[in-house]
Amino acid sequence: MNKTALILCGLLLAPAAAMAGPTCSPSSERARILSAASPNAIHRNWQGGKHLGYGWSLQVERSTHDAAGTEYYVGDLYDPDGQLATRKVFAVESEWDCGP
Repeated sequence: MNKTALILCGLLLAPAAAMAGPTCSPSSERARILSAASPNAIHRNWQGGKHLGYGWSLQVERSTHDAAGTEYYVGDLYDPDGQLATRKVFAVESEWDCGP
């Protein structure tokens, strides 16, 4: 029974990895890293005038929007060396390029 359950879990979870969203880069150095779906909710690690460079990337997991209709990406932020910097951040969709 345990072997069957393990195989079933593997079959169900395998497509989830393939469903990861795009990897995006900031469209300007003014791109903000947020802690919630609000343009004023600057993430605590990014307060005090810190700015992203163009080498940073966002691995998008999903998108959401606020009551005003602004769209946000939700995902993990990676530094220019490809190392995970911050998990589960929000970013304003219009501040990021998610090319083909």
